[in-house]
Amino acid sequence: MKSIILALVILLLFPLAAFAQVGPAQEPEAISAASAILIEASSGRVLYEHNANEQRPMASTTKIMTALVATELCRPEEVLSVQADCVKIEGTSLYLEENEQLTMLDMLYGLLLRSGNDAAAAIAKYVAGDIQHFVSLMNQRAWELGMYYTCFGNPHGLDNNQHYSTAYDMALLGAEFLKMPLLRQICIAEEYISRELTSGRVRLFKNNNKLLIRDPRACGIKIGWTEKAGRCLVAAARAGEIELVAVVLAAPDLYTDVSKLFDYGFRNLKIRELVPQGKVMAVLPVDQGQVNWVAVAAAGPVCYPVFPGETLSFTTQVQVPAKLKAPVLNGQPVGTALVRVDDGWTAEVELVAVSAVREKAGIAARLLKLVRGWWHDQ
Repeated sequence: MKSIILALVILLLFPLAAFAQVGPAQEPEAISAASAILIEASSGRVLYEHNANEQRPMASTTKIMTALVATELCRPEEVLSVQADCVKIEGTSLYLEENEQLTMLDMLYGLLLRSGNDAAAAIAKYVAGDIQHFVSLMNQRAWELGMYYTCFGNPHGLDNNQHYSTAYDMALLGAEFLKMPLLRQICIAEEYISRELTSGRVRLFKNNNKLLIRDPRACGIKIGWTEKAGRCLVAAARAGEIELVAVVLAAPDLYTDVSKLFDYGFRNLKIRELVPQGKVMAVLPVDQGQVNWVAVAAAGPVCYPVFPGETLSFTTQVQVPAKLKAPVLNGQPVGTALVRVDDGWTAEVELVAVSAVREKAGIAARLLKLVRGWWHDQ
């Protein structure tokens, strides 16, 4: 089926070395939350869970999805004109007025720092033309992320019988949120000043996530509260190379709960490099090249979190063409490698050529070179 047919090669299948400390990691201290989970952000590996798949209202942590959808579909400099049905929304508010104009960036700060319900409605109306259409976009994005036990009924999180999620699903959302540099920047800001574009009205938004003050490892994301949902928090923290996402729902002592989960994760977790960046994964034949073979290597590392004393095995499936055709550029993408850990986690890494291969000159070019050499020798 020609040279473009992919060759599937199993390269690695071996157990990882055990860490010095033996035995299961000690459980985190008791927490107050009705539902909770802790995951490692890059892999999504669940490190701890308590009723993590129970469906519950999630209050204003809903706005994490509102911000994600808006950021994926709009530019920060776009200007929103506030519609009549987006003002005087109950609960926390930016006190927007009809026909006011603010940039999407200002709205996102008001959404995530002040937790403005009117900002959520205004963003939804602008992005989708209709709030319910925007809610459909939220639910579609949730499905894409694997949030199969979540249903969004509105963009702000006010109590609604058709509005619920799970700690596990919200952790998936939090990890996706962290992939957006703008949203990371917004959710760690202490405060932000917005300016309405026609009247010049100034608003000050202060971050109401007190975890940023209480825990120096914290790096976002969003708190929430309603009478039905109780106190909720989706939080991220980083220490060294490890980034964790914790979620607590219906948590009377939410900040203490999350810090206990972070203590547990950072105390026990190590990052194991399964495939180093630059590791040669295959050697491929090169057609019409000045050399006949070229090595291909991982463009980046593949890492996975492990607990002390844990043994782990993984396989690597390399997907590359049967051969390459010259010229080949140094660093040219030539395929992928699929890394699969024994617990089912998978990751894909790009494979690139580690050196350039020039095209071999044809017969006519070689004859011309020979004649030129002979002529100069006369």
